[in-house]
Amino acid sequence: MRTALKIFASATLFLLLSTLGVGVYFYQTNPRIRAMVENDESVLYYFPSKAMQPMDDLPHKTTCLTVDDSLKIYTYQFEPSTPKKANIFFIHGAGGNVSTAQYLIRPLIENGFGVYVVDWRGYGKSNGKPSYRGVMKDTEAGFAHFIGSVKPEQLKTIVYGCSLGGQLAVKITKDHQQEVDALVLDGAVESAQRLAMAYAPVSILKAQIEKSPEKFNQEYVAVRDIAMIKAIPKLIIHSKNDQQVPLSHGENLFNAAYEPKNLWVTETAHIQTLKVLTPEAIDRIEALIKE
Repeated sequence: MRTALKIFASATLFLLLSTLGVGVYFYQTNPRIRAMVENDESVLYYFPSKAMQPMDDLPHKTTCLTVDDSLKIYTYQFEPSTPKKANIFFIHGAGGNVSTAQYLIRPLIENGFGVYVVDWRGYGKSNGKPSYRGVMKDTEAGFAHFIGSVKPEQLKTIVYGCSLGGQLAVKITKDHQQEVDALVLDGAVESAQRLAMAYAPVSILKAQIEKSPEKFNQEYVAVRDIAMIKAIPKLIIHSKNDQQVPLSHGENLFNAAYEPKNLWVTETAHIQTLKVLTPEAIDRIEALIKE
């Protein structure tokens, strides 16, 4: 009996040490697992590119803003060649930079919209390292500059947020309801916590994330904040085929929002609607500022 117990104890110890060893190995070698354990926002949510693609064929003005006393972030103001219908404060997603979002910006410019875009810290020419609070500061600084730039034109203002940028679009709109005339969300994330849970590679991390929303949902949570936006028209675009941000995010945002609101469910890939369904997308955006 004692021999059997010793064998069982040795086997159990071996399994525990093996499991611990595997865990340590993946923690040391897999940046995403390490980031989830440490809640490293710069790795979990942001995938910036420093390489800028050519944008010479899109007339624009570049401005460098100073944030947090030392960080330099770059903003881009694109103008249409036809009479302008409205001004769009455009917030791109977690990957790339403003130049890789040209496929979304171009249809708007070509259809008469002025488009202003901020490259967050760490993106494109902007220095620094992205973080949950940092990108919000960058967006707020950009929005203040945008409003000052377009105010004399007395045109309507649309805030347009894509994917992870959707959370910031909701926050900006909530905080500036007197200055925003319409809100568009495309493939938007409802909360950082839900996104982290979806991408957690193992169940123990999912459980940790689910029990600790305060670590992921800080100053802004789109599905909460959108319920504080009252009379502003909202267009929520989300694809049933979205493999990066599930349709449930868009549906939850829509359900939490006040009227006037519209949910447009498409069959495109993630944030491809403006490119693939351009005429209908433009019609729907124009309808927002006619209400």
